[in-house]
Amino acid sequence: MGLAPAVGPVPPDLRPVSTRRAGRDAELDPSIVAAVLALARPALELAVLEDWEHEDDEIADGGRYAGSYGGLPRLPPGVDWPAVGGEPLTLLAQLRCDALAGLLGAEWTLPRDGLLLFFAAVWRDEPDAGRVLHVPDAAPVQQAPEHAEVVPAQPLGAWPVRSVPELDDPALRTLLHATGPALIDVLRALAPEHTPHQVLGRLGDGYHPQRPGTRPLLQLEGEEGTAWGELVRLAFVVPDDDLRQGRLDRVRMTYEVA
Repeated sequence: MGLAPAVGPVPPDLRPVSTRRAGRDAELDPSIVAAVLALARPALELAVLEDWEHEDDEIADGGRYAGSYGGLPRLPPGVDWPAVGGEPLTLLAQLRCDALAGLLGAEWTLPRDGLLLFFAAVWRDEPDAGRVLHVPDAAPVQQAPEHAEVVPAQPLGAWPVRSVPELDDPALRTLLHATGPALIDVLRALAPEHTPHQVLGRLGDGYHPQRPGTRPLLQLEGEEGTAWGELVRLAFVVPDDDLRQGRLDRVRMTYEVA
């Protein structure tokens, strides 16, 4: 890969997608910028909406109301609250498919209406420790079964971002050796400063167990009402082919620990 020595400000079409990121017009090597962007993937940042009351309220910076962190799920009649080994899973998020599809366009290969419900038994590695259900918007709210943990509901907004590899990603190893600090400057300019929760995009190398051949469907940090100890973040991942085909029955969990 030829790396031109010329430097300059980031062209407007190469700046971070999210308008929530204040201008970072550093002097960057355009060839390194192009190399990093070739590895980037569209994604959505999710963040709790403060002082927000109704789903029709306007969301700042072009965002959309995307659902909630925690709460009680909408489950159709006949659909049981998911469990593993007799233990009810915890509902961590419920996301509106129309909002995700509207922001991601063709990149969103899952249903474009209804809700996605993300259940998990945190810290467990059984195949069913993470479960994602697609349900209709109009399904009734189901009360939690005995012994189920209920996380307080908090509204989430969604904004488009560009998910670039982290510095320790194997895809950047050759570029890092060739360019050193210049690559770090590019990653700082193109990556969000902090994305508490994310839909799609890339998964950092700090997650374990590693699950080759999968993509992150949703990454979450702990919010109010969760007590995860040293667990920094968890991710619901799906096989690449399943994501392309819209399958949700082989979702697995992976964790980032401090």
